[in-house]
Amino acid sequence: MPLPDLNETVDAAARTLFAKHAPANMNRYGACEDAGYQAREGRDDKVRVSHVIPNQDLLDDDRMTDDEQAAERHRMVDAYAATLEAAGWTVDRRGPRSRKPYLLASH
Repeated sequence: MPLPDLNETVDAAARTLFAKHAPANMNRYGACEDAGYQAREGRDDKVRVSHVIPNQDLLDDDRMTDDEQAAERHRMVDAYAATLEAAGWTVDRRGPRSRKPYLLASH
């Protein structure tokens, strides 16, 4: 499957993150199959970076709780922010109290 056209800033952020983190693996329908980062165009010419987790099987007794999923998202978004900041990016963390935090990065 060909890669979508990404602007240069999104591509640069994804390459920076790829050095230390795994990207989310999405199937051809856009559903997440393997957890990881997702970098896409944000607002004001910034890159929006978030952590994507596969949908949980509601019949699985060992599935992650909503709080565990939120904690993983926060932990990983913080790790992505640290990686980008170490590479000289300016990072604005968003959604600190939300279940789906993200960051906006510019270079």
